[in-house]
Amino acid sequence: MQKRQPSSPGRNANTRPFPCATRSVSALSRILTPWPFWLPQQPLRSNTVQSKSLSVLILTLGLAACHPSSEDPATARESLDRNLEPRKVTEIVPEVREERPSVALVGEIRAFDTVRISSEVAGRVEKINVEVGDKVSQGQPLLSVDRRTFELRLRQAEARIQAAKASLELARRELERKEDLVSDKTIPQAAFDQAQANHDLAAAALLEAVAARDLAQHDYEVSVIRAPAAGAVIGRSVVAGQWADVGQDLLEVALGTKVKIVARVPSHWVMALQGLDGFDFTVVPHQPPRRARLYSIDPVVQEASRSFEVIGTAPAEGLKPGMFANVTLEAPDVVQSLWLPVSAILTSDTPKVYLAQDGRIAVRRIQTGLRDDGMIEIVSGLVEDERVISDVAGLSRDLPVEVVR
Repeated sequence: MQKRQPSSPGRNANTRPFPCATRSVSALSRILTPWPFWLPQQPLRSNTVQSKSLSVLILTLGLAACHPSSEDPATARESLDRNLEPRKVTEIVPEVREERPSVALVGEIRAFDTVRISSEVAGRVEKINVEVGDKVSQGQPLLSVDRRTFELRLRQAEARIQAAKASLELARRELERKEDLVSDKTIPQAAFDQAQANHDLAAAALLEAVAARDLAQHDYEVSVIRAPAAGAVIGRSVVAGQWADVGQDLLEVALGTKVKIVARVPSHWVMALQGLDGFDFTVVPHQPPRRARLYSIDPVVQEASRSFEVIGTAPAEGLKPGMFANVTLEAPDVVQSLWLPVSAILTSDTPKVYLAQDGRIAVRRIQTGLRDDGMIEIVSGLVEDERVISDVAGLSRDLPVEVVR
């Protein structure tokens, strides 16, 4: 009998590089054999792409099936037991603070009262004496309109007065002469009546000339447009050399010595502002806040932003309409709020806290508010004295825990 030669080390079944891969490929081939769709009967060279793809698939599955485990059973059991042991945790209760709720908003400075300056006469703008942002006093010249033209019209009107006076004087003398002659019956009564009419016409012409002079005087005076009251220029819509019609807006002036501070407040703050009499604001960073006296609260909530306007007033010193203001509204009444450290809140998605219940972790959703030096305000979801786990790092729902007192 012929002796069987021992196989070489490279061919030994126990030393093959991937013995399980060979078994996996063979098993997979037996599974796929009944389906000619996956294993076509034609030679491989007749469908090269399909054959190569199938070969790669079989090899990949075979290699994946024989991946060796890097952990022995004893180590795996020890790791499992360790994970099943209850985690030691500590509990805390929310910190209770008594304070006035506040909200920080961005507002704006508005003029308390504004007036649009227009011209009472038509003409070309001759000179503009102010720019936007300039403060003005009552009666200060702002701009002038065609002064030369109105000056000439005034002089013409005054000359017509002199002519009317001369005509009246001549008519008066003629009337006196005719009066003497008619008394002596030297002239007919009709001649006297004509002299009387000429005198009356001359007197009326003088009155007309005086009225025309007064009108020309008025036009000349209003051709210089002056500030109606003390305030600041906040708008200009004209340039020198431009034609200005009667009533056309030329400048806009904010009147008075105070301004409005306006901020839009979220609608849920309506009840919290009951009894509010004022608020603080700043316009320059790192400057002491200024106090605004409450002027009005808009009773209408804007539908798009679900907010309403709160308006205060303050002296206009150093403030100009159009400035931004950092407004802080503080509720008049003191309320209690609950706070937890950041470590006690899971903030990856919806804010949650963990509670120890029956030796396991229970999850509670909460609503958070302000942040303050590592602390977060709890708006809803917890009550005073309710205990929560102090540190949520590495914990999850239903994990066994042991509370350490």
